[in-house]
Amino acid sequence: MKIKEAIVYGVKRWGLFVSIVSASVIMLLIIHKQVYAYYLNQPRYQLNLQMPLEVRHKPDWCPDPYFQESIKNSMQLAGRTSLFDRNIVGKVLAQYQKNPWVAKVSSIEKKFPNKLVVKVEMRKPVAMVEIKKWNNRSFYYLVDKDSVRLPGEYYNLPVVTLPITLPVIVGVRNSPPQAGQKWQDQGLYDALALASTLKKYQVAKKVEIAAIDVNNIDGRVKRDESEIVLISKNKVQIEWGRPINTTKPFEMSAEDKIRNLYRVLDISPQLAGVKNVKVQFDQPYIVLFGAPATPSARRVR
Repeated sequence: MKIKEAIVYGVKRWGLFVSIVSASVIMLLIIHKQVYAYYLNQPRYQLNLQMPLEVRHKPDWCPDPYFQESIKNSMQLAGRTSLFDRNIVGKVLAQYQKNPWVAKVSSIEKKFPNKLVVKVEMRKPVAMVEIKKWNNRSFYYLVDKDSVRLPGEYYNLPVVTLPITLPVIVGVRNSPPQAGQKWQDQGLYDALALASTLKKYQVAKKVEIAAIDVNNIDGRVKRDESEIVLISKNKVQIEWGRPINTTKPFEMSAEDKIRNLYRVLDISPQLAGVKNVKVQFDQPYIVLFGAPATPSARRVR
């Protein structure tokens, strides 16, 4: 009988303990909720997302004040919130991921009492794409190295003042996508791959490339002519041959083609007096301006 009474007594004590703990937990939750609600609505922790952004590190490729302001305005968020909002990081992340200028959000840091520090990796324009539209009028679009279209549609060159020269890619067949989306076009991919290679070998130090013509990619215009043509600032045509990543046989490497171009530049700096250059052969072939309207041709040895 005593054992039975002891068991009942033990159960009652355990039940009382559980009740006290449960009540304490509920009380703590209520207090936490009230404290959270209090701080959530405190003015000093409120974030006005429409306030002007404080840009700590500007892109080094963009000194143009108007262009900087345009990018900055695109980063502006809307509404008000609190630094204690549990969803604030997710909300800000989602907004910046939608921005066509943002390649990646590196971090979002809360700074008390009412600041957010957002670090982003921005897309950098590497070329302009020319598209012919109404009445054969040219429109220009900026793209990054991954062929993602950047914001803006331009009618004149240069589209923006940059410390870098952006080549114009002509001959792209597919229409431009929405800003922030990848531009699906094989000619564009090939032109960007070539532009990257020219940058790698610092070709711009010897000759400025104004345009990359991909009208004849895959020989769709003339099968026996160069698929890609570079056009220098002084209008000299440099026949490149097939794209960088071609799988067709008997094509010289990009390094050999650039070596050929440098051989010509050593003879004719900035391609002065040259009308046309073919760098896709073992020996570069140049067409010189001779008598009026009669160019003369020779190989460079």
